[in-house]
Amino acid sequence: MVYFNDMYASEILGRLVIDRIEEKIGHVKDIVVDPSEQFPKIIGLLIKTDGSNREKILLIGEFNLIGRRAISTNPLKENIAFASVRDGEILIQRDLLDKQIVDIHGSKVVRVNDLKLAKAGEDIRLLAADIGVKGILRRLKIDGIVSSFLSIFGISLKEDLIGWNFVEPLKTDIARLKLVVPYQGISKLHPADIANIISQVHTDEKTAIFESLSTETAAEALHELEPRIQAFLIGTLETKKALMIIEKMPSDEAADVLGDLPEEKATELLRLMKQKKADEIHELLKHDEETAGGLMTTEFVSVPQSFTAYQTIEKLRELAPAAETIYYLYITDDAEHLVGVLSLRNLIVSRQETPVSEIMSSKIITIKPEMSRRQVADVISKYNLLAVPVVDKLNRILGIVTVDDVVDFIIPPLARRKRMSVG
Repeated sequence: MVYFNDMYASEILGRLVIDRIEEKIGHVKDIVVDPSEQFPKIIGLLIKTDGSNREKILLIGEFNLIGRRAISTNPLKENIAFASVRDGEILIQRDLLDKQIVDIHGSKVVRVNDLKLAKAGEDIRLLAADIGVKGILRRLKIDGIVSSFLSIFGISLKEDLIGWNFVEPLKTDIARLKLVVPYQGISKLHPADIANIISQVHTDEKTAIFESLSTETAAEALHELEPRIQAFLIGTLETKKALMIIEKMPSDEAADVLGDLPEEKATELLRLMKQKKADEIHELLKHDEETAGGLMTTEFVSVPQSFTAYQTIEKLRELAPAAETIYYLYITDDAEHLVGVLSLRNLIVSRQETPVSEIMSSKIITIKPEMSRRQVADVISKYNLLAVPVVDKLNRILGIVTVDDVVDFIIPPLARRKRMSVG
């Protein structure tokens, strides 16, 4: 059994390795890890042997001590059995240090500055990633000096650790020496958090994360991304999957994405999708994207004024799955003119036989399709609306603009700034 106290990878890398009679064997080049478990097990140390440039693995069972001052083996130098790296194993120095990982708990991408190792039963395991300044200083061998200096001013450097159970599991593509994430944890995050992570990683990782998502999750996350990243991701997918994602999106969001694609790709996707959806998107694409017409969605619920509350609820059950919002129901006359708006609350508390014309509000706030995004935001903010209908010159409803489409004009756009790409 190897004697081992909690240590960091940087305290092991480069250390001299000796046998039990203090015969020099070599120096630690890297640390070999099996990443298949939640807290990966240390398999052995990659040793650069003295007197040669050969690198060999000494399995953990060969050691009797791994410490900050000394690393020694049980067998004598001439009796040591060396091993080689197997498929699925990764090297800490080569594959983890200074690489990006996903902090699932914090929903962000971070850089690994050091790795904490600890004894767990008979095994040594990777316990946590150090993403703080202290990890960098430790690797530079100046953490003690800096800590002593800062202590004069009453300042202490704290460790910034992420438990490996909050780190997205990693696989290593040894041939390309790059990290690839299987993204099981990421797929469970909120779409806005997924978009934030996609925005922070490099191009290959953007594609890999996006392709790993279910169709519904991908559709929700796509809308949260910057337009150029949306276009890039859809452009990298096979046509069938791209089509499935676009068809899962509300028409206004789908129009935004298609509007940023190359014309040939957008035309292909429109030609392949269902006719009704394609017609809705075609109509939206006629409007400038920064106007109410470009912002609106055609997925809303309207009912004739002759309906009763009961008939409206039944219609709602039928139409709601395809509607972007059902907080408001829009009431029309026989010529499809907008004559009233009904809140879901008023509908639910009304008697079933009550005509909707008696419970609707005829004081309707509407906007025109040519209004700017800023003007739309002002209307929604002024009247405290969740959505506002867009009407034509004959007062026929064309669509609705929801508050999330203009939220950046109502609330300071911190979220959008965070989504800027760094990859």
